[in-house]
Amino acid sequence: MKSYLHLRAIWILLAIGLVGCGVRKVDVNSSRKPGWVAQRPTNTEYYIGIGHSSKLNNSGDFQRVAKKNALDDMMGEIKVTVSSNSILSQYQNNQNFSQQFFSDTRMIASETMEGYQVLDSWEDKTDYWIYYRLSKADFEAYKRKKLYEALEKSIDFLNRADKLNVETEFVQKLQLRIKAAISLQNYLNESIETDYNGRRVFLLNEILSQLQNQLYLVQIRASEQEIAVVMGKPLDHPITASTQLKTSDTSFGIIPYLPLLIEGRNILLKGNVSAETQADGSAQFGISSIQCSEPIQVLNIKTNLKKLMMGDSVNISMEKLLLNLDGPIANIRVNLAPIKIYMQSKELNLDQKMYYTILEPALKKKLMEKGCSFVKTTEQADYIIELEANTKDLGVMWGNMLRSTIDLDIVLKDAKTQSEIMHDAIGGIQGYQTTKEKAGLEAYKAMNTEMMKRIYPAIEGKIFPL
Repeated sequence: MKSYLHLRAIWILLAIGLVGCGVRKVDVNSSRKPGWVAQRPTNTEYYIGIGHSSKLNNSGDFQRVAKKNALDDMMGEIKVTVSSNSILSQYQNNQNFSQQFFSDTRMIASETMEGYQVLDSWEDKTDYWIYYRLSKADFEAYKRKKLYEALEKSIDFLNRADKLNVETEFVQKLQLRIKAAISLQNYLNESIETDYNGRRVFLLNEILSQLQNQLYLVQIRASEQEIAVVMGKPLDHPITASTQLKTSDTSFGIIPYLPLLIEGRNILLKGNVSAETQADGSAQFGISSIQCSEPIQVLNIKTNLKKLMMGDSVNISMEKLLLNLDGPIANIRVNLAPIKIYMQSKELNLDQKMYYTILEPALKKKLMEKGCSFVKTTEQADYIIELEANTKDLGVMWGNMLRSTIDLDIVLKDAKTQSEIMHDAIGGIQGYQTTKEKAGLEAYKAMNTEMMKRIYPAIEGKIFPL
């Protein structure tokens, strides 16, 4: 069964040269519209595109706008057929994948649309119209030509991969098979049936099967099954992984130069998250920090197929298809401890201790949202924050309105070494009210806004370095 879906594209054809054919120069004062403007023409042998633009709304750009609209209109007539034996047919229930493919086909169409003609144009004082057409036979012939070229290229990559030894040239063999798949990325909706190694196969299905089987030969092991980490702090040692190739039921070989990736769901990893195995089949990941709100997480080490695609122009649909292949994964349990902060705060209003603080809770709330916790002693802490603020009465501003100003000083220290990591200050922020005490509180509120805007990002950057 075949399903038909409309393919639309707006900008994709702008770079293609137009082939003029019988463009008619029209008196702009003429009020006699040609028939194709009044009523859209139909033709079984041609795709038709009619474009219109208002001269009033688009001024000097009206011709380009009309051409874009004509090309879009013509592309709206072209349908993409999804073959029942194609890869795309297997993903039609996956709406995200299908939508992505038909988005990618905009780029495909720019390669298969050639030889369309400007058949006519017409304009008056306020409007501009243009008439395009494209031979359906020529369009299909060019598509078949491009498909045949892609098939030949893909077969060539497969034949080269077949000549390599999986035990000694594993990565090169895998990469050639990936290139064979990428060669067919514009034709996921086609049943590309061909002869290969004496068999009749659907080529893209065959390539993906070979890739999957090759990945099943890999085993990845992590040097440790569980690690304890302080959130935002560097790991004190690299994470090591080793790879092996299962060549038979009882024998294993090493896999050098295989790109690996370490990642975690809902985890932000910073540092060396990608590594390539060395000659002994091992790879190391130097993680500078892990950030997550949950205390227990799992890291996954797997083959970095995306790295193997580098150097090729891969559309998103093909990338998703390849990354969806099953592969070996090594899991590491992560016990994530929060960063502990001791805060020492001194907030005064006109040199007097306030009943409640304003800046300290705001700063704590923001850091707790990042997963930090606050402790009661410096010995328990990873970092120390020292905050001092005080207001000063500036007297009458006007009438009964009094004015106060506030100064803030903040220091961030490493709790273990007592060394100063950051020191910042803000002064001169003012507040206004009917009493000097209330004016001081208003100054605190204004300072709170400035602190979060001007100082907090630097504190976060020091505690959670990139």
